[in-house]
Amino acid sequence: MTKVTRTIKLKFHNLNRVKQQLFAEMTAENTRLANELLAIPYVERREVTTAKVITSLKSALANQTIRHTVSATGRKVKHYKCLPPEINKQNWKLEKRGDTYSLSFPTIAGDKRVPIVVASSHWEPVLEQVLAGNVEKGSVKLIYHRQHWYAYMSVTVDVPELQAQKRVGVDRGQNNIAVVAPTQGFGKFHSGKEVRHRRRYFQKRRQKLQSAKKFRALKKWNKKEHRWMEAVNHTISRRLVRFAQFHEADVAIEDLKECRDTMKQSKKNHSDAGQSRHSWSFSSLEQKLDYKLALAGLKLVKVPAPYTSKSCSTCGTIGHRHKHDFNCPHGHYHNADLNASHNIAQWEGCSCSLELQKDAAVMASSATENGLLGTTLNLMNDLLRPGASN
Repeated sequence: MTKVTRTIKLKFHNLNRVKQQLFAEMTAENTRLANELLAIPYVERREVTTAKVITSLKSALANQTIRHTVSATGRKVKHYKCLPPEINKQNWKLEKRGDTYSLSFPTIAGDKRVPIVVASSHWEPVLEQVLAGNVEKGSVKLIYHRQHWYAYMSVTVDVPELQAQKRVGVDRGQNNIAVVAPTQGFGKFHSGKEVRHRRRYFQKRRQKLQSAKKFRALKKWNKKEHRWMEAVNHTISRRLVRFAQFHEADVAIEDLKECRDTMKQSKKNHSDAGQSRHSWSFSSLEQKLDYKLALAGLKLVKVPAPYTSKSCSTCGTIGHRHKHDFNCPHGHYHNADLNASHNIAQWEGCSCSLELQKDAAVMASSATENGLLGTTLNLMNDLLRPGASN
């Protein structure tokens, strides 16, 4: 069983003005207390308890704020503009009366029970597990977002882990946001044409707002672009997971960490929001794919990025890539992105020592037509397999 932590966004139902004001006062007091604690040196802050602070918050809320300021996250912060109040798992309770769910938790005016709205039906089974005590409860945060109050509930569920024997590869890019394919055969393309078009539209509008110095409208526009791109990544990650479930396979992706610093890019593309590496949200897609695969009992595997797009998935020889076309010296032709996804799916890694890998690579290159760079991605597995040297 694999433990997966999920955050459920629950909207409070028909809050009156009194409770809205109550939540706003709690948020303001929690932010004030956190900034007051940040002004204390870290060594002294670790010794602070609820008995040593003056606040209108209940001890359960104040204690959670103290814990936050001494955590690894809190140590990096110099000042909070807004810190939502957080209720630990011992001090909130989920109830159900009829068809209505409600949440009970402490406030500055005592314990309150507030009805909540379940926006999507797929959350109801999780809430029923919380009521039955079959899941591990986490904390609850009260967050004000777009003129509404929400409870962000964290729960940890147990998911059966599937022992997949196969892998599918996912090649991420900007021309095609994601191309997924098994080791051989057809794959599925998720085009980035619409994303590039929308990115340029957002960029053009952003430039006009900056020239007019409408910074408040600019902030809203940036948030709108972020929400749109997040929705796109959610949709693509769901489709990738369904593809993996159909093939009963884990998913392998390239390790693109720090790729913005290592990949070359012209000044023209850098200034174009549709082509710029800095507007490429590959990390967001990876995060969503990771937790969705975990919920399905599958794994996300990272493989080295070098030569996945330059090697032939049929014979492993270094070939020539030109835009969407990949040509191999041995006469094999592939779509460039599909070829890369095949290579990622075929990557098996190597468990031997680094020195043995170097020696094997040199020995293999002496017998190949294209030298060391002409060897296959999975050459080590063939060389080190029993009987391969005979």
